Amino acid sequence: MDIIPRKGLLVGIEGIDAAGKRTQATLLASWLRKRGVTTGMTSFPDYSTIIGKEIHGYFHGSRDYPTEVVHILLAANRWESKNRVESMLAANQLVVVDRYTESNLAYGVAKGLSLDWLQNLEVGLPKTELVLVLDAPPATTARRRPSTTDRYELDARIQEQAREAYRRLAPDFGWKLIDASGGIDETHRLVTAEVAKLLPSAGSVKVPKEGVR
Repeated sequence: MDIIPRKGLLVGIEGIDAAGKRTQATLLASWLRKRGVTTGMTSFPDYSTIIGKEIHGYFHGSRDYPTEVVHILLAANRWESKNRVESMLAANQLVVVDRYTESNLAYGVAKGLSLDWLQNLEVGLPKTELVLVLDAPPATTARRRPSTTDRYELDARIQEQAREAYRRLAPDFGWKLIDASGGIDETHRLVTAEVAKLLPSAGSVKVPKEGVR
C-alpha cells in the first residue's frame, strides 16, 4: 500500500557545489518510492526555461550581470516552476528538490547581499518542510568535481563563504546539517533518517545501518 503524506511536502537538499546534492536527491527519491511513498522530484536552476538559459549563460561566461540581478534571476527561475511544484504538492506528493530558496539565501549572503532582500524575492513560493544541508569542506568537494567552466564552481572562495553561510543560517531557519564528508552510503543513511520522521507511518519505516539503497 502506498504511503501518502497527509499533505504535500517539499524536502530540500542543499549544500555547496559538488557536495553530492544530485546524488543524494536521486537516492532519496528512489528510497521513498521503494517504500511506497508518492514522490516527485525537481531541481534548480532549471536551465530549460528562458530565464534558466540566462542563468546558464552567466555561470558559463556568455552573460554578465550584477550580483543582484543574478539572484533575481535565480528566484525568478523558481517562480517559473511555481505551478508545477504546487501541482505535485496538491497531489500529496513528497517532493524532493535539489537546490531551492535556501541556496539563494546562502550564496546571496556569501556575496554580501541582504538576507531580508533575498527572502523577499521568494515570498509566495511553496515553502520547504525540511531542508537538509550536505555539509562538507570545499577541499573535499573539489576532489569530487569533474572539470567545469561554471564560475561559482571554479571559485573556492565563494564555496567556502557559501558553506559558512549555510552553517550560520541553519540554526535560525531550522535547517539540518548533514555530514557529507564521508561516503555516499553513510550520507544517504543520515538523509533518510531525517526524512523518515516526516512520514505518517514513520514508526514502521526502518532505516537500516547498512544496505540503505
